[in-house]
Order: sequence, then C-alpha cells, then structure tokens
Amino acid sequence: MSSPARPATYPPETGWLTPQRIAIYAGTLLGCQCILVAMWWWQHVVLKARDIPMLAWDFVVYWSASSLAIHHGPASAYNWAWLRAVEQSVYPPMFEPFAYPPTFLFTIYPIAALPFGVAIVAWSALGIACYLLLVRAAVAPMDRRWLLPALAFPGMWLALVSGQNALLTLAIGGTALLLIGRRPVVAGACIALLCIKPQLGVLFPLFLLCRRHWTTLASAAFFSLLYVGLVWLAFGTDTFVAFAHALTKFQHVVAENSLATIRGAPTVFAIARVAGASVRTSYLAHAAVGGGVVATCIWLWRTNARFALSAAALAVATILVQPYLIYYDLAWLALPVAILTADYARHGADRLEKAALIATWLIPAHAFAATTTGTWPQCAPFVLAALLAVIARRHLKAATAV
Repeated sequence: MSSPARPATYPPETGWLTPQRIAIYAGTLLGCQCILVAMWWWQHVVLKARDIPMLAWDFVVYWSASSLAIHHGPASAYNWAWLRAVEQSVYPPMFEPFAYPPTFLFTIYPIAALPFGVAIVAWSALGIACYLLLVRAAVAPMDRRWLLPALAFPGMWLALVSGQNALLTLAIGGTALLLIGRRPVVAGACIALLCIKPQLGVLFPLFLLCRRHWTTLASAAFFSLLYVGLVWLAFGTDTFVAFAHALTKFQHVVAENSLATIRGAPTVFAIARVAGASVRTSYLAHAAVGGGVVATCIWLWRTNARFALSAAALAVATILVQPYLIYYDLAWLALPVAILTADYARHGADRLEKAALIATWLIPAHAFAATTTGTWPQCAPFVLAALLAVIARRHLKAATAV
C-alpha cells in the first residue's frame, strides 16, 4: 500500500530547507536583483553608459514590428531594412530581426498604438500578473509562502528586463496543463494560443495522445486551425510568405552562426556549436539528447505517472528539446518548479529531489551569467536532464510503493 499524501505544507519545519531559510534566501536574492536592475537603469538612463543596453530591449522589436504592421502592412514587419530603421529611431544601437510567426504579430498588432514607454509598462505589468496568477494556481493547496520565492525567481526577472514574451507563453502553457482535468476544451484553446510561439507547443500533442486526453487534443487542433485561419484572413498570404523568408534568413544568420547569440542559448545544440562542432554535428548531438528526453516522457505518460509528474516532465522536456532557446525562455521553468513544489508537499521529497529543484530555480541566473561573461559554460541542459531523472525516479518510487 502507498503511504497517504502529506498535508500541503512544504517544506517541513525541520531539516536544511525550512520555510524560514527559504524566505531568507529568496528575500536576499530578490533584494539583490532589485538592486542590480536599479543600477542597470541608473547607468543606462542617468550615466548614459554606452555599453549598458536599455531595459526591455527586445520589446523594441515587438513595438517596431507593430508600428510597421499598422502603418505599412503586416508583411513589412519582416523587412529587415525597414525594421532596423524603426528600431533605431527608438534605440539607436538596436537591431534585432523579427522572426516570430504572423500569429504572434497578430497578438501584438495594437501595441504601437501606445507610446513606447507606456507600452513597455503595460507589457511588463501583464507579464507579471499572468506569471503570478499561474504560480498561485499551480501551488493552490499551499499557504502564502509561495509569493516570495515566486517574486525572486531569476527567470521572471530575465523575461522582464529583456522585454520578452516568456511570461506570456508560460502563462498560456501552464494554464492549459492546469485546466486539462476540469476544462478540457478551454485547455485545448490555451494550447492553440501557443501558435504565437509554436515550438513551445511541439510536445503537447504527444502528451495528450499518451495520456488519452482526446477532448483537449481535438479542441487544440480545432482552435489552432481557427486561429491560424483568422490570422491568414486578417493578414493575407503575403505576410506568411514574408515570414517564411525572414525565418529562413534568421535561422542561417542568427540561430546557427551568430556566436554572440549562440552563447546565450542554454541548449545542447548551442553548447556543441560553441565547442566548435559543425551545424550538422550540433543538430545530431541535440537530436540524440532530445530523443532520450522524449522517450523518457513517453514512458512516464504511458505508464500513468501521476499528473503532477507528467505535467512537470512536459514543461522540462519542452525546454530541453529546443535547439534555439535563449536564457530568458527559462522563465518556463517556473512551471515545473511550482508543480513539483506542490507535489513534494503532498508526497514528501528527499535531499536529492530538493537539490534538483533548487538548482532548476537558480539555473536561469547562471544561464544569464554565462551569456554575459562569455567564458562560463551553459549548464542548463544538464540541470534539466537531472530534474527529468528525478521526476522519473519519483514515478518509480510511487509505482513500487503500491
């Protein structure tokens, strides 16, 4: 017989990882991050330091693409020369191409109707709100002690200071997982919204197939087709053609061959490229690791691992299988951390499992440091592989305890 689930109070009052210590560690890290961001702002805005980029620099790309789409048509957002001109009118040192699908352009289409500063504030506030609501829902049985670690999570701060969409996609994917059991049709609609960054939804159909969530799978397929169809009707074929050309160029110029960008990618592919491997060899290495990750997940999902473990594995695997991923995308790790924290509260956890969770919580900070220094190796794939192994181990322990 399996042991009864524990009350949802985690961590216990004794041991090396007590609530009081977590509060101290998280509060200290939160304070440090606030100070660092304030110093960053001061150096860029007040001291005019040329080597310090503006906060939310990637949001310049979104706002500029929106501006072009509004004034010159959606396809113009994929014209690199036009985009460069608009970006540099906002922030002169800036140029990053817009390589997102028309579904994302459709989502951000109205933001340039707001002044740039107002749009940044609104975008950041939306991201924080979505993030906190998701984490709160994921740890629902627990007390309010979740808030400080959630606010101190480095992945959230990296998504904010870069101006990226990771908190939005995290909220969409996490909401889908949390609603599968209660609102399968709505969960499918949420999965469909990942069309704004479709690579993050690549494992969801496999997860739904293995877990036999047929209603959610059908809903996701229907709403995905509906969403893409609406965007096509609104933007036309030319926009999709322009996106395809821009994506091909981005893949070759940036994702595969820009060393500065690749250093910021905590993936197996990027680690191999930085080590000097060819593009082909790097993809093969990444595919080998990705194959093992997917096989592990299929085993978990097909052997009826409890839903928390299956969902956490999906979130971890979603990050691990991406060949192109930047440190700010590690904000997605808030989802498995929150889900597993609640699972630890119900079923207990040993030192190894706690250590793996803490390492995952901290790894976005390491990924950013590795990017900015250019000398540290990226370690995120190893940490996430270890967390996936911990998830598999917990499933085996639960299965043998029955």
